[in-house]
Amino acid sequence: MLIDTIVGARLGGRREHEADQTLALAGGRVAQVRSGTGNARGTVLDAGGRAVVPAFVDAHVHLDKAFLGVDTASCAPRLDAAIQAVAALRETLGLERVRANAERAVELLIRNGVVAARVHAEIDPAVGLTLVELQQELAQRVAQRIELQLVAFPQRGLELTGMTALMDAALRAGVPVVGGCPYVDSDPGRHLDVVFQLAARHDVPIDLHLDFSDDPGRSLLAQVAERVRAHGVPGRVTLGHVTTLAAMAPEAQAAALDLLASAGISLVVLPATDLYLAGHGQPGTRSLAPIARARQAGVRVAIANNNLHNPFAPFGNGSLLHAAWLAGIIQRLTDAEGRRFLFEAVTREPAAILGLAPHGPIGSALAHLAILDAADPDEVVASSSPVLATLRNGHLSHRLSCVGAPVRQ
Repeated sequence: MLIDTIVGARLGGRREHEADQTLALAGGRVAQVRSGTGNARGTVLDAGGRAVVPAFVDAHVHLDKAFLGVDTASCAPRLDAAIQAVAALRETLGLERVRANAERAVELLIRNGVVAARVHAEIDPAVGLTLVELQQELAQRVAQRIELQLVAFPQRGLELTGMTALMDAALRAGVPVVGGCPYVDSDPGRHLDVVFQLAARHDVPIDLHLDFSDDPGRSLLAQVAERVRAHGVPGRVTLGHVTTLAAMAPEAQAAALDLLASAGISLVVLPATDLYLAGHGQPGTRSLAPIARARQAGVRVAIANNNLHNPFAPFGNGSLLHAAWLAGIIQRLTDAEGRRFLFEAVTREPAAILGLAPHGPIGSALAHLAILDAADPDEVVASSSPVLATLRNGHLSHRLSCVGAPVRQ
């Protein structure tokens, strides 16, 4: 349903008593923001004095692994065990279950205010391009409600026979991002070379799973930065996890963050998975990459869901606000600036990583909006506020009954 006007909106950055704001929408954008409810036209949605904020963007999620469950008796909370467990499931898991689980995950994201997501689609010889094709079809079906930006993702590396050809075929079939997972190969440098070569051949950005350990000696950050410069692609490379940063000595950490900033490399942290699978070294560091220090160093930072109810993360409700809330607790980002940074890490910053235009409740921005069960838009991370409604391009894609039904004026 297309919404023309939102009334009773409370917007961030405005005086507390200015709860009665009106947003006029047109052409998929916010045409005007004004005080009061006068001249409400078309189909009107009443926010009831609740917070209206930019909708959320998930910079890193795996739909084809969602809701696979986890047998804690046979799958230890370790990265290698999780990869092996899912690989074993691939041999017996029917496509209909994968499709149903992916659809369930998409609905969960939408109900949590997500309007766009970068989706890592698994590729290896056991599945070929089947999971890519499944998720391309899903992306077409849900395009009005959520944008799914696929990544060709080699979960088990590029050393398996035929992997480079499969990755190339996925990119030729229209997958817009090339992924990588160099830490699973015996030659991580060669893995990176292939990924960067594929990106150059198809002129696509790169999104790598990287440095998912607590051993700084295994860090590949310098190798990635070196290739970014060699290929001349600053601003086109994103890294997920990078938990080695948390285990680095202060001087080494600062140097690594400066390296990321100078190479224009973005960082995505994945609280549920990063915390669940980390901390197995000696003595072991169980934490997230230092996102506040990364931001201060000039690194673009996003917070994402990653996995939902599988061996990589037995927990997860699809809420990016909850992920930001967890990151804020872990890194003690309690002041107003910290809360604002956390909110931007699930809205503006991931949108920029995906190459999306600005959105939110401001004039001329795309009308990707979320109505939250909160009176103060500046406190929604601290309270992990529930999402009551989601709009994409002005279309209402989700609404709980506690939000007034749209009325035609």
